[in-house]
Amino acid sequence: MTGYELVFITTPTLNEEDLTVVLKKFKKSLTESGGKLIHEYVWGRRRLAYEIEGNDFGVYHAWYFTGSGKTVDELQRQFGYSDDILRNQIVKTDDLDEEAAFLHNLIPPKEETTEKEEDQEISAEIKQEAEIVADAETESEKTETESEVNKEELAGDAEEVKTETVDA
Repeated sequence: MTGYELVFITTPTLNEEDLTVVLKKFKKSLTESGGKLIHEYVWGRRRLAYEIEGNDFGVYHAWYFTGSGKTVDELQRQFGYSDDILRNQIVKTDDLDEEAAFLHNLIPPKEETTEKEEDQEISAEIKQEAEIVADAETESEKTETESEVNKEELAGDAEEVKTETVDA
């Protein structure tokens, strides 16, 4: 049998239970069409290079399996029907273990990836909020300064008017 690498992106809105159901459905389809899953990796939730179906993020998965052309066709058909899959790509590989080891070295452990992404997202949100607050404070200071200047000018004009009427 021929070896294949399958990389696909699922929607980030799926919870753990729904994701497990979706993955089981594809694994069942893989085995029923004569394939065998050798390696399975979850790359994790990552920012997409461009928006796909209104999503800025996606959950990346990589599977290494053996099968025939019938297996590949069935998987592509199943992925095409699923609304939970944003993108997928199947590539023929010569050495499954070598390819899987290479990808495994690229993927940090799941806990680190999740914590780093959460920290980055939180720090980005904090920076945005700080910028918004700073801009608002600057605007309010400008407005307060302008209103104080206007009050002083009006007070000065009123004194001049009083002085003129008394002198006349």
